[in-house]
Amino acid sequence: MTAPTQIPTPRAAVPKRRGPLRWGPALWAAYGQAVAFASAAVTAFLVTDIAAEFHASPGTRLWPLGAFAIGFVVAANATRRTGALGRARYTGAISLGALALGALAVALSPGFGFAIGAAGAFGIAAGLAVALSGRVVSAAEVGDGSGSIALSAAALLAGIAAGVGALFVVPFYGWRGVLGLVVVAAVLAAWKFAEYVPDDSSS
Repeated sequence: MTAPTQIPTPRAAVPKRRGPLRWGPALWAAYGQAVAFASAAVTAFLVTDIAAEFHASPGTRLWPLGAFAIGFVVAANATRRTGALGRARYTGAISLGALALGALAVALSPGFGFAIGAAGAFGIAAGLAVALSGRVVSAAEVGDGSGSIALSAAALLAGIAAGVGALFVVPFYGWRGVLGLVVVAAVLAAWKFAEYVPDDSSS
C-alpha cells in the first residue's frame, strides 16, 4: 500500500498589524477636532451678525445656530467614536473637507433661509469631524494613555478660544471673513488628516 499523499493547503494570509499610533496622527486629529469645535463656537458667536445682515425677525435669529446644533448632535451621536480606526483616514478627511464646504456655503449665503440650511449641513460635517477625529485620538498611545484625554480637552478649549477670538476679528473682516478663516483651517485639517492618519481598513 502506498501512503496517502497530503496536499498542502495554503494558509490564509495574515494581515499586517498596524503599529501603535503616536504623536503625529494624534496631534493632527486633535487639530481636526479643534477646527470642528471652533466651527460650533464661531457659529454661536456670529449667529446674531448673520441674522442682522439679512434682517431676520427676532423670533428666527437663532435658527442658524439651532440648525447647526441639531446637525452636530445627530452626526456626532450616530458616528462611532472609539474602537478600530477602520476607514477613519478617508471618512475623517472627507468630513473635514465637507466642513470647509459648509463654512464656505454659510459665508456665501445669499439669503437667511439659505444660511439656515447651510448651517445645518455645516453642523453635520462638524459632528462627523469631531467623532472621527476623536476615534483617532483615542486610538493613539500617547504617554500612559492619559495624553489622548488631554489632547481632546485641549482641542475643545482651543475651539472655544477660537470662537471668542472671532469676536475681535469680526469688526475688521465681518462674519463672512471669519468663516473664510474657518474654511482655510478646515482645508489644512483635511489635508494633514489624510496625510498622517494610517489606513486601517483591513481590521
